[in-house]
Amino acid sequence: MKVLAAALLLLCACRLQAALVRREAPPEEAPTPASDPITHHLQSFSYFMTKDLPQKLQVEELRSQAEAYLDRAKKQLVPLAQELQSNILGLFSSLLELGEGQA
Repeated sequence: MKVLAAALLLLCACRLQAALVRREAPPEEAPTPASDPITHHLQSFSYFMTKDLPQKLQVEELRSQAEAYLDRAKKQLVPLAQELQSNILGLFSSLLELGEGQA
């Protein structure tokens, strides 16, 4: 019960902190449509280069780091899994031989 109360208190505190940070942060400015189409496209391009592109690059970087981590983990775990499989098969075969010897 104490754990539930502590978790609820922590959740409320985090929610209040997030609301406070959200209120203090200045709103992001989206490109405003201009009367001239060329100006509008240049503003859109500028907004994309400064706001959207860096966020997308971070996502790609995180994805590549995660894939590299999974590849390393797979390279380390495959030999362990094969060794475990051979040990279990050996254990079962020795148990079967033991059972046949007693029968």
